[in-house]
Amino acid sequence: MKNKRSYGIAISLFIVASFVLLSGCTSDNSNNSNGQSWMNNYTPVHSIGTGSDNFWINFPIGNPSAGQSVQHLIWITEDLEEKPVVFVCHRTGCASCTPQADRIKALRETYGEEAIFYDLDDDYAGTATPDILEKYYNAFYYDPNGEPNYIALTGVYTLIKDGGEVKIGWHSWEGNVADAEMETWIKDVIYYYNMNSEK
Repeated sequence: MKNKRSYGIAISLFIVASFVLLSGCTSDNSNNSNGQSWMNNYTPVHSIGTGSDNFWINFPIGNPSAGQSVQHLIWITEDLEEKPVVFVCHRTGCASCTPQADRIKALRETYGEEAIFYDLDDDYAGTATPDILEKYYNAFYYDPNGEPNYIALTGVYTLIKDGGEVKIGWHSWEGNVADAEMETWIKDVIYYYNMNSEK
């Protein structure tokens, strides 16, 4: 009888201890609506401006249309109703643009729930869909310095406040962007979007 009681107490203690331990190991997503706890203490790296380290509102310095307003592509504006947008234009088999394409794909693995990523691959095999090809060619509208157009072309788009008004902030590059720098831009578009969208 004594052994049964001791056994019952031991099981009860085990259950209570297990509950306490497991409850401490569960994730706490109360930091924000999407569980993006990295944003709690995040300070954006890039701000609005016209230089190479800024989010642009109009076409940037060095572009043939510098200072003029941008008529954003419809797929960019429609996607911005849901999330920030990132794209990379490249070609599978293009040795010089593969590192940037791979970089964006790797960042999509980390931040793919928080932004819309486009892998715009006009591959040499000719397997790209008509939708991908249309977006690929239209994306060169955002070439930071105008023609000639080089790949990889990468673009990031978010909602950002300019003079108290929420506008589309964007940036683009031709060629490679270092891993750590590219990640700051991705984190910034997510941060600004979450601060300035009405969602």
